[in-house]
Amino acid sequence: MAIMTTSKTLGWYGLHDSTECSPLSLPETFGTYNSSGSFQPGSSGLSESQASQIEIWSAFTEIGTWSWSLSFEKTFRNTAPSVLAQLDKLECGRMYWITYKGVGKLNVPGYVPTAMGVDMGRVSA
Repeated sequence: MAIMTTSKTLGWYGLHDSTECSPLSLPETFGTYNSSGSFQPGSSGLSESQASQIEIWSAFTEIGTWSWSLSFEKTFRNTAPSVLAQLDKLECGRMYWITYKGVGKLNVPGYVPTAMGVDMGRVSA
């Protein structure tokens, strides 16, 4: 588990000491919208206004740099879910840039943030 205490962080998903690493579903964690457009909270318990402060960026060979956000989720979840297929989960071993404009800390399970003086999750020889 990673508790983000800054508004921006670069890091990767998946801990080196875990025996198994499974993708983290962003809609299941932070929230999504049902077919009638109503917000459905995720397991994080964030409200719609809190979850709308999160943006998670990644680079893809096929489509370039894109981000997942609650507004992107709202726009495409029920109209073009295939657009979200590569964006709506954190995958093991991938790098991510996460911004959180909300107040307080953000828990992103399995995310390993990088920072000066932080040695959390680093694999050493």
